[in-house]
This record gives sequence, C-alpha cells and structure tokens, in this order.
Amino acid sequence: MNINNDNTIINAARNNILTLIDSFIEQITKIRRFFIGVSISSIILTPIAISLVLYLFTHQSFFKILEAEREFGFGLVVLLTSVIIISSIIFVTGILQYKQISSWHKKYELYKKEKDAVEQYITNKFKFDIDKDDINK
Repeated sequence: MNINNDNTIINAARNNILTLIDSFIEQITKIRRFFIGVSISSIILTPIAISLVLYLFTHQSFFKILEAEREFGFGLVVLLTSVIIISSIIFVTGILQYKQISSWHKKYELYKKEKDAVEQYITNKFKFDIDKDDINK
C-alpha cells in the first residue's frame, strides 16, 4: 500500500468537499436575493392588505351589508378577520426573515474575507502561484 497515493486521494477528496461546500454557499447567496425580495414584498404588501380591511370595517356601508345579508356578512367578517391575522403573521415573518438573511450575509462576507486572507497567506508563504479557477475545478 502506497502512503503517498492514499494521502493524495484523501487531499483530493477534501478539496472536492470544500469546493462543493463553497459552491453550495455561493448558490445560497444567489438565492438570497429572491428571499430578500419575498421579505420586502411581505413587509410592503401586508400593511396595505390590513389597511384595506380596516377601511372596510370602518366604512358606513359595511354595517348595512352585515344587516341586510346575514350569512354573507358573517362570512365576510370571518374572511376579513382572517386576512388581518394572516397578514400580521406574514408581516412579522417577513421582518424576521429579512433580519436573519442580513445577519447570515454579513457572516458569509466575513467568511469570504478570512478565506481569501488565508489563501493569500498560504500562497505567499509557500510561494505558490495558484490560479483561483484551478482551485474551483
């Protein structure tokens, strides 16, 4: 059994795993934009929905409809109340998601800076002339 071949295989496997993890994190970073869009749209659209429901509840004609159409009025009250509840939940979730994504992105940027610094240190110390495209292959 050749120890050098085993070490080479192990090092190649480690490099493949690290490359795989880095590419996975890059994909998550790209998807991050989508999640930010969803969070921002929930932060913007849910207050609009809540304000429309509150406008309907406070409108003069709303009570006339409730008196004239009892079953429809009850269904309408249930529907509008559920819109307020669901919109409130989505609003809070959007804010929490936005904060979490921002926090994760800051940690990821710090990781990238530290990784680049370590790669630069190793390159300078051992006089490697490594092309980053070769590492990612």
